[in-house]
Amino acid sequence: MPQDIALLTLAVVGGLLALFGLAFFVRPRWFLSWLKGTFAILLILAGAYIGLLALDLRHYQSLDSMQTIATIGVTKTGPQTWRVRLERNEQPPVEVTLRGDQWQVDARIIRLAGPLAWIGVPPAYRLERLSGRYVSLEQERTGERTVYPLGQDSWFDAWTLDQEFGLPFVEAVYGNATFMPLRDGAIFDVRLSSTGLVALPANQQARDAMEEWFPKAG
Repeated sequence: MPQDIALLTLAVVGGLLALFGLAFFVRPRWFLSWLKGTFAILLILAGAYIGLLALDLRHYQSLDSMQTIATIGVTKTGPQTWRVRLERNEQPPVEVTLRGDQWQVDARIIRLAGPLAWIGVPPAYRLERLSGRYVSLEQERTGERTVYPLGQDSWFDAWTLDQEFGLPFVEAVYGNATFMPLRDGAIFDVRLSSTGLVALPANQQARDAMEEWFPKAG
């Protein structure tokens, strides 16, 4: 099921549950006991919760299998200073200045569980930040740090709420790629599965940089 249809279905289910709960108050003869009133409130809360989840997941993209979600291009502009261009599918490219010797991209991943998984909403992700790092521990402590947010804020943040309180039927996962070397002219592909991020070299400069940083055993 395409993500847009699945999210629309999720929102409709939430709206119907909320309306059904409100009907208990609109029709007083249905409100015969405290149990019915409690059930109505639970329906409203469940519907509102599902609807809010659908709204929050609009800021995420569908993740069906291992796929390339971004491309990183690197240009050296000075000592340990780099112009990094991040290109994402169907989104404007981002260009930032990173300082250090390596780069890393972080992402949020959300999976629906339990009854909500039956609706067919696939795991979703959003890129969270792009950052640089120094190899020298002293520089990492005292040097200029460069970290750039990539995600779009949402007033109902299901990922953060699940991390802090454990929301029902939601599994929030934090994914980050291994720190990769910064090299003039290097291009990397960032791929994502339902469990995390992987960065792979996409041209010879990137492959040469990785061979220097991560020499093969033996």
